[in-house]
Amino acid sequence: MIDLDLANYKVSPLTLTFLIKGDEILTLKRSSNKKIYPNKISGFGGKVEPGEDLLASAKREFLEETGLTLKEISLRGMFMRMMDTGYLNQMYLFVANEFEGEPKEISDEGEIQWLKIENFLNHPDIVDHVPLYLRQIIEGKDFYCGMGTYNQDTMTSYTSNESHFDERRN
Repeated sequence: MIDLDLANYKVSPLTLTFLIKGDEILTLKRSSNKKIYPNKISGFGGKVEPGEDLLASAKREFLEETGLTLKEISLRGMFMRMMDTGYLNQMYLFVANEFEGEPKEISDEGEIQWLKIENFLNHPDIVDHVPLYLRQIIEGKDFYCGMGTYNQDTMTSYTSNESHFDERRN
């Protein structure tokens, strides 16, 4: 029996979008003044605003942070961070392949640059949870679901639905 009082947690829906172009991915090195993941490299996203659906949030956040308009975007997964601060961050993970415009080099969020996907995945400053699901959501074969627990911004445990699909394929 699990003895977890969820009444003590605040649920916060977020979107996180990754733009893929061939073997490259558009990345954001978060500013050093950011409260969450300062100086870390990730995709683009943020909080879902009141009255906003997930797709609208993903497109809005991406446009605000990069200056690019997404033409094709697909929901590929969900990652939940259970924080010792009393927050449950539900991150809805999107992948985009088509866009209009030229990306900003710098935004209020940090520095923007294209990286080879392999270089991004192996970068020492990548946000900790991104390598856990990025390949799966890019491939789009299976919908990703995962969860990590955090203590002082350090992941202490992790699980995903990988075995769920493996078992169902057999």
